[in-house]
Amino acid sequence: MFYKNIIINTLYIFLFFISFNLSLKAQNVDYEKLSLNELEESFAQIHDNPTGEKVCNIFIRKAKKENNIEALFRAYKLAAFFTKNPKNIKYADSTLTIAKKINKPYFLTNAFLCSSNIKDINTNSSEGFKDLLLAYKYSQKTDDNYLKNKILYSLASQEVYIGNYIEAKEKLLISKNYFSKNFDKKEVGKDYPMMYFYSAVLLIITNNSLEKQSENSDLYQDAYKKIKLNKNFQVYKPYYLSCEGVDAYKNKNYQLAISKLNEAINNYNDQFKHFAEIYYLGLTYWKLNQKEKAINYFFKLDKDYYKDKNQDPQYRPAYELLIQYYKEKGNTEKQLEYINKLLFLDRSYEKNYKYLFAKINKEYTSEKLIQEKNDIENSLNSHKIFIIFIIILSFSIVSFVFYRYTKIQKEYKQRFREILVEKNQNKTIEKNVFKENTQTNPAQNTLLYSKISGLSASTIDSILNKLEVFESENQFLNPKITQKTLSEELKTNPSYLSKIINVYKEKNFTQYINDLRLDYILERLKTDEDLLQIDVKEIANEAGFSSAESFSDNFQRKFQIKPSYFIKMMKENLKTSSQSHNPTSDLENV
Repeated sequence: MFYKNIIINTLYIFLFFISFNLSLKAQNVDYEKLSLNELEESFAQIHDNPTGEKVCNIFIRKAKKENNIEALFRAYKLAAFFTKNPKNIKYADSTLTIAKKINKPYFLTNAFLCSSNIKDINTNSSEGFKDLLLAYKYSQKTDDNYLKNKILYSLASQEVYIGNYIEAKEKLLISKNYFSKNFDKKEVGKDYPMMYFYSAVLLIITNNSLEKQSENSDLYQDAYKKIKLNKNFQVYKPYYLSCEGVDAYKNKNYQLAISKLNEAINNYNDQFKHFAEIYYLGLTYWKLNQKEKAINYFFKLDKDYYKDKNQDPQYRPAYELLIQYYKEKGNTEKQLEYINKLLFLDRSYEKNYKYLFAKINKEYTSEKLIQEKNDIENSLNSHKIFIIFIIILSFSIVSFVFYRYTKIQKEYKQRFREILVEKNQNKTIEKNVFKENTQTNPAQNTLLYSKISGLSASTIDSILNKLEVFESENQFLNPKITQKTLSEELKTNPSYLSKIINVYKEKNFTQYINDLRLDYILERLKTDEDLLQIDVKEIANEAGFSSAESFSDNFQRKFQIKPSYFIKMMKENLKTSSQSHNPTSDLENV
């Protein structure tokens, strides 16, 4: 299933003409002084594109100067490998131009093979396949069996691409057997071991696709045996480990799959992105219902795979699982993100992998993805409208609250100023109300007496006088005082006391007591700075209230201002007054 990695890896090496048994490294080489043959041989020690492109330019210039057309052919071919699109296709075209001038089957075969490989690397697989068929045609006119079997391998890889596994297997058996038979041959520009290892890997992949895993055991055994022959062959081992990991996954041996796939990742030592191992590790953990681990592997896959212009559609299910995962989590934003990514990838697959993409079993078709995308976007739009409504409503509420707060603060300030100038007027009036009525309006006083049946005028006057003493001695500050206890103290019954207070004080007993307490504490708050420093609960106790809540409620009822605000304003008022009478302040203002 990860044949694309293997094919691309092989294409690079085809173009390079290197042998893995060369271990020399280029160190401080003056390439300008090398001959054409020495330049060509030096590429065996060059493993980075910038250096390779630099030496290719020297090689091309010298080949032109010496008018060596065959050397120029090889220089262009090497340049196609060491450069990227669009430079690589220009060099591949130059290789074809030179081959046509030479007009020999061997050169034409290699030129069309080079062009096919570069077009595959640049994701133009259909054009690359046409060139590969031409390479095959010209190869039949040569006696180079290595080249013929190499092209046969390439044709098999194209058969795998379009899903023709039976035809691919026939070609791979021929090429694998040829390279195995000639495994120990050493010829310039030909790497029999490399071609054997890649042919065997692709044959294993093809058997997997044909559900013929049982035929792979001999292939694994033979490949691992050959890998042990030379330490340079260790580079091929991770491909076989990865194949074993995929086999284990398909056979539902998930622990073995995890072990083999991780071993493969740890053994790779090249420049390529190995998506297959990451993908199958994700699938394995998903099957084990360890979805968090699975998703982390799919994240790794997406990070590099989505940026790749040559995306292989075999990894498409990872995006389907990402969509499913976030759908289950209710994360519509991430769900929509991966739907959009998969729609983009589907367009890429349709363009670059038309044949293979048509054969993929898709849980999410493009139509289903678009429908789900529209549903999510409509839901998100509704959510946005709801959020906007909430914001407007919240703003309206905040504005109203702010307006109310500002209005109340303004009223409190006005009320505070009024309270400060009231002094003791109300208290004096309340205390003298009976005396004034008696002295100035005897008829009204007689009317008040008549409202209290069962009591003589003298008794009423006596109780009123006692109440005046009760008030002047601040006996109302006793928090335990009740209508019953006060009536006993005044030598009357609760009913008569209640009637007298109702008629002469124009209040019920509770309001009468509370108002006395409030008038008392208000005057103290105006004059006693120490009282302003304690909390409301302690002030309530000072006034005879059993709780801060009862005190605050009654204070606001009587004075239309909260006690906490009154205290705050008193502190500010005192502070301002103190500063205005501060001698130091006066001197500073002079």
